[in-house]
Amino acid sequence: MILTKLITHFFTKLAGAGFTLFVIFTFLLLQNDFDMYEFGESISSGFIWIVIYLYGVICSSLIDFLEWKIPRVNKGIKALLYMAAGYAFFLFNGFNVFTLIAGTIGALCSLLFYFGTYLSDRSKGTTFAFAIFVPLFFIIILNIDFTEKKQWHEVSEDSSFTATFQYFDGKHDIPITVQAGQTITISIEFVNRNGGGYGYSVVNHKDKLVGMTEVNEGVMKFTASDTDVYRVVVKGDDLQGGVKVNWKITDPN
Repeated sequence: MILTKLITHFFTKLAGAGFTLFVIFTFLLLQNDFDMYEFGESISSGFIWIVIYLYGVICSSLIDFLEWKIPRVNKGIKALLYMAAGYAFFLFNGFNVFTLIAGTIGALCSLLFYFGTYLSDRSKGTTFAFAIFVPLFFIIILNIDFTEKKQWHEVSEDSSFTATFQYFDGKHDIPITVQAGQTITISIEFVNRNGGGYGYSVVNHKDKLVGMTEVNEGVMKFTASDTDVYRVVVKGDDLQGGVKVNWKITDPN
């Protein structure tokens, strides 16, 4: 009996988290004008998932404990406690304009969490939908590459990569093997014919960003701490034009 109640309680909290996730991610999808690549990038932030599923579940459980211990905690007070928990997360760095805005958003998200648990208490179907199927759906989305390329033409050589395209929305990886201790200097030049967005980054095999030193505009370098296949990731946002990447690897003196 106790185990059943604990499992039910846990799934109710997961449903609250899933409902919050659903509302936030739906807003992000609309904000990105249904651009699936941008949407996938938006929901890939581990911060959102940790706050909702770890901080949210813990705070919601503590509030339930207070409600159990203090009979005077009614639904109105409970809602205020959820809002306070949403604010509290952003107040650790002091009170300022940023924490006020972020805290307000956090309070609204906390109320979404509360409403999600309320819906879950009233329907097993809602519980399973938001506790299991909603997060599973977004996890699947995270593992799909929505990059779109049109008339993409590329040329790869030992120390350069060139691509021209009619349309580029997403990312393209350029792998470069660098030995430990070697220094690689990378220059990147985009051709932008339509005012689209673009950018780039360098990551290791664990998809961790590599810290680089700026040499000149569009020219960066770093020294490899480990032998690895590093990836120059070029990104386009509804971009028309091209990109050229050159690199030079030098051995340690």
